[in-house]
Amino acid sequence: MNNLFDILPENFFNIFYKNKRIMSDCLFILYDYMKEDTAFASLKENVIFELTKYFNNHIVEIDDIESHAAKDKAYYVYRRFKECKWITEEVGNNYQIYTSFEDYAIVILEAFMNLDKDSDVEYSSMVYGIYKSFINFDVENGHKTLEAEYSRTKEVMTKLKNLNTNIKRYIKRLLKDNMKNNLNDILNALLSDYQVKIIDRAFYNLTTRDNPVKYRNSIISQIQRIRDNEIWADTIVRNIMVTKDIDYNEAYDLFDQQTLYILEAFENIMDLINEISRKNERFVAAATNRIMFLINVKEDIGGKINELIKEGQRDATLFEDITHISINKYLDEESLYTPRQPRKSMEVELIIEPHLDENVRAEALAKMKLNARYTKISIEKNILEILKDNHEILGSQYYEEKKDISLFVLTWLYGYSQNAKYQIEPLDKVIIKDKYQFRDFIIRGVK
Repeated sequence: MNNLFDILPENFFNIFYKNKRIMSDCLFILYDYMKEDTAFASLKENVIFELTKYFNNHIVEIDDIESHAAKDKAYYVYRRFKECKWITEEVGNNYQIYTSFEDYAIVILEAFMNLDKDSDVEYSSMVYGIYKSFINFDVENGHKTLEAEYSRTKEVMTKLKNLNTNIKRYIKRLLKDNMKNNLNDILNALLSDYQVKIIDRAFYNLTTRDNPVKYRNSIISQIQRIRDNEIWADTIVRNIMVTKDIDYNEAYDLFDQQTLYILEAFENIMDLINEISRKNERFVAAATNRIMFLINVKEDIGGKINELIKEGQRDATLFEDITHISINKYLDEESLYTPRQPRKSMEVELIIEPHLDENVRAEALAKMKLNARYTKISIEKNILEILKDNHEILGSQYYEEKKDISLFVLTWLYGYSQNAKYQIEPLDKVIIKDKYQFRDFIIRGVK
């Protein structure tokens, strides 16, 4: 395929030009309704009925039509889907009109559905499968093995690249204006979203039991052996010729492409995993900095100035009384400019510190202690002290002892940072504590 629109109609995405959220809702309503049918089809009147139900339950305005009737809106959306070739009509034997999704529309909708699919990401089973296939390599069926493991290798690399991109997306979300200044939003995002979708499902397994490094060298050596063995290569190429009905040169090019891709993928896989680890470190650092700032243990002068400026944008009268400073070519005696003067020797006087109020001193000391409580060194020291008496401790139990959600989240985050002195092992059990929901985990020392 040279161009996306060699397959898709030119106006395929035009349905999202206006009313995009409504159109999206309606597409997935019809997808869910028709997916049980083997042909993704239904009577047109039933499709209109499903769309009408949506508009009866959602008070929304649609551009381009004046009617407020739910059925009129349903017919408008149906026409747009048909115009943009998402759906097609067919007259049945009983002269009734059936509506079905186009084949390419089904593929697109399923791809959209998979964007938010909460399926576990298993790397080890996939990489182990590739490893076993080449350890028990059968030359006569080598063309089938290469075809299957080439596809599986592409899938592994795609999943790893998606994980890398997803962590970057979470870093951006964490720094968005609507989240970065709300501690509860950040804690909820970490515990209910990042923990489940990134750490528990992918990152933890990838860096522990699912680490591809276990099988990487063996896969590389096996692929190299296949490429270097001329008799094996010739046998595989000739079998490709028969199954694909192509000539020898084309078959050899396919053999070369598949083996080279697998070889280079596993040669570079550790670079990708290290990049994922660095991204996670950045996320941990960004999350930690925001939490530390929002629980008032860091001064952020720049942030405070930004907040003042934003406040000024909301209230135009706020800065009216502030003196305007401008550049003047001619200066007079009333100018703010201070002319140069010869340097004068100054007498040094002893500065005597004024007596510090005890309440101020106590407040400053309390803030310093709070500051220290949330540092990585302090948290690691506290965890190692706990683990002296217990080989491991549940995260929920640790929270019950501390009753500090910020400390709890930082403890969890630091456990995934580089050179951490303790490790986190996620569990499937979901815990709700003080309105916060998270998957429980085990805290244990590094082996």
